[in-house]
Amino acid sequence: MNDRDVDQHERMPPLAHLTAPPTFIGNGETFVADTCAPLRAAGDNGDVGLWAYGRGTYPGQPMDPAVLPQLRSVGMWEATSDQGWGLDWHRNEGIEITCVTAGSVPFSCEAEDFDLSAGYLSITRPWQLHRVGRPEVTSSTLTWFILDVGVRRPNQEWEWPSWLPIPASDLARLTELLSHNERPVWRASKPLLTAMGEMQRTLRTDVSQPMARVATSVAQVFIELGDLLEQQHPVLDPYLSSTERTVKLFLKRLPERVQEQWAIDDMARECGLGRTRFVYYCRQMLNVSPLEYLMTLRIEKGKQLLMETDLRVSDIAQLCGFQSSQYFSTIFRRQTGIQPVRMRQLNPARVHAQHPLSA
Repeated sequence: MNDRDVDQHERMPPLAHLTAPPTFIGNGETFVADTCAPLRAAGDNGDVGLWAYGRGTYPGQPMDPAVLPQLRSVGMWEATSDQGWGLDWHRNEGIEITCVTAGSVPFSCEAEDFDLSAGYLSITRPWQLHRVGRPEVTSSTLTWFILDVGVRRPNQEWEWPSWLPIPASDLARLTELLSHNERPVWRASKPLLTAMGEMQRTLRTDVSQPMARVATSVAQVFIELGDLLEQQHPVLDPYLSSTERTVKLFLKRLPERVQEQWAIDDMARECGLGRTRFVYYCRQMLNVSPLEYLMTLRIEKGKQLLMETDLRVSDIAQLCGFQSSQYFSTIFRRQTGIQPVRMRQLNPARVHAQHPLSA
């Protein structure tokens, strides 16, 4: 470990100052903001040079709560050799801009894999699934920041910080370019790389007014990013931030949450909608009411548990969200034509397991 790494290690705060990561329920599941624990460990061990400011569980020196409050994390790492760690699939509560200025880094966003080489940047929307490393990180210098724009569901409006010196009209266009853009990786322009370079210098050196300099760099990055995207004419998809997508994501993940005691108002609240609008979108997508769809999902899960487990019918009823085994049996027979116990008896695999010589 060299002197620079020792100094950096000494000024990284202990774990004791950390609080729980931001957690909320949206789009049908619980999202927890990533803690970047492997990166913190690599910095503590001297495997990488790490310079950062962070809030909560993000690595780096703790930030004053009153200073740049929506900036969740800003930092850079310098890895001079391939690493034995990576940042596995995770989500962040804000928009994250990451730029590689030396080497290259494997990067994945949802279903696509990329290799971020020097001069390229990634853009991940709030709570978009991504990872850095495949599964490990290669030799590289990488700079990032995460800005919370108040998005908790795809159809919510972005709330930009008041400290960004960018006119409202420009922020509105920037919101459209970023929130409706499916492409996560771009080649950075020279002015954008210059802004990232200024951020790196602020992070790595002992300068006066570091937070003022960070704020200036963040603003400059967004200004240059807006110009870059305008010049590239990206294909924008309003559906990415639409109410329809919010409901669709909720319904997609509902099979994993059938045990919960749902009412229509609860479902609508999950999507940030009123009851009437939520029911309308559900009928448009499913051609049935939300509760009818939920009941179908519960019975399907009941079938699966009956066929694949030895759980008692009363336990299966509870796991499927029914408050009594009698009600579960009634609905099950109404939808399938047979009782739950009878379906289990008709399972050929179970009959063979119970009577192995019968074949």
